[in-house]
Amino acid sequence: MDAFAGRTGLIDEQGDPARRYLWTDAFAVQAFFGLSHALREEKYRQQAIRLIDLVHEHLGKFHPRDSREGWISGLDNDSGSLQPTVAGLRIGKKLPERQEHESYNSRLEWERDGQYFHYLSRWMNTLLQAHKETKDQNYLLHARDLFLATDKFIYGIGNGLAMYWKMDTQLSSPLVPSMGAHDPLEGLLCGMSLKNAIFEEDKEVETLIEKFRIMCRGKSWTTTDALGIGGLLLNAARAAELESFGMHLPASVQAGKLFRESMNSLRGLHGFGKDQNPNRRLAFRECGLSLGLHVAKASENAIFDTSASEGLTDYFYLASEIEEFWLNSEHRQAATWNDHLDINSVSLASSLIASEAPEVFSAI
Repeated sequence: MDAFAGRTGLIDEQGDPARRYLWTDAFAVQAFFGLSHALREEKYRQQAIRLIDLVHEHLGKFHPRDSREGWISGLDNDSGSLQPTVAGLRIGKKLPERQEHESYNSRLEWERDGQYFHYLSRWMNTLLQAHKETKDQNYLLHARDLFLATDKFIYGIGNGLAMYWKMDTQLSSPLVPSMGAHDPLEGLLCGMSLKNAIFEEDKEVETLIEKFRIMCRGKSWTTTDALGIGGLLLNAARAAELESFGMHLPASVQAGKLFRESMNSLRGLHGFGKDQNPNRRLAFRECGLSLGLHVAKASENAIFDTSASEGLTDYFYLASEIEEFWLNSEHRQAATWNDHLDINSVSLASSLIASEAPEVFSAI
C-alpha cells in the first residue's frame, strides 16, 4: 500500500495523482482505513481521506483527452467541488469513451472510459465507510448523490425494468447494453445501506430502492467467477449486518439466500488454483475471492446459522492458498501481475488486511 501511495501521488511528489482507477481506489481507501485500525497509525487514515479527494477531483471531471472540460455534471468549479458525485464518476480507463462515429469493438471497449455501475456501487460502499470512520456528513451526502445518479442506468417500466452495464461519461446513453449479473443486487444493498445511514425518510432514495427491488425478484446470484463469488460473500455479510440492525430485506437478497448461493458458487470452483503458471492467472480476481472469504469468516459466528458456517469452513483454505501464491516474489514477475500492477497490489493488500480488519470492507 505504501508503494501504491507513492506511485499515485498520495505521499510522493514523484508519483502521479491523476493515476486514478475507480475500482482500485475504492478498495485502496478501505485498505488504508484497515491499516489505520490494524496498525493504529493515523497516517493511513489521512491517506484514505486524501485518496477520496483525488478520486473526486480527477474522476468527477472529464477524461484528460476529452474535448470537454470541467466537472462531468456541468456544474461550475465551486459547485462541482461541493457535489462531485452528483453525475457519477468515470471509470478511469486510459482511452476516452467511444464516440458516436466509432464502431463497437468488444476488445477495445474494455480499454475505453465511461461509467460502470458496479464501480459506482463499490464507491458508494467506500463513501459509507468513510462516513462511518470520520462522522463527516459530506461523505453520506456524496453517497446519496451517487446513488440517485445511478437511476440513469435503469430503463423500462413497471416490472420490466433492466439495467445497462456501461454508460457514457455523462450518463446520457449506454455503451454496453447488457446487464451485469449482480448489478441489481449491488444497487439494492447500497440503497438499503444508505437508508440505514440516513435515519430519516427520503422519498427519492426510497423510489430508487423500489426499482432495484423489482429487478432483484426471483433472481439467482450463483456464479462461477472467482471475483463474483468474493463480491457475493461481501454482500452476504453486508445483508446480514443490515438485518442485525432490524432492517427487513426482500427474500431475494436476504443474508441466508446470498450465503447459500455463495456456497453453491464455491462448490462449482473445480480445480481452482491448480495452475501454477502466474501468466495464466489474474491476481485481482483471485484476491477478490480471498477477501470475501476473510470477511465471511469474520462474520460467520455472528450472522450465519451453524450448518451454513460448517460449509463455509471447508473453503477458508482457498484464501491462504491465493495469498501465498501471489506473495511469492517470482510470481509477481509475471506480465499478468505487472500489466495490472495497481489493481493487483491493492487487491492482494486488501485481502491480507481483511484478515485483521474485516470490518472496513462490509460497512453499511
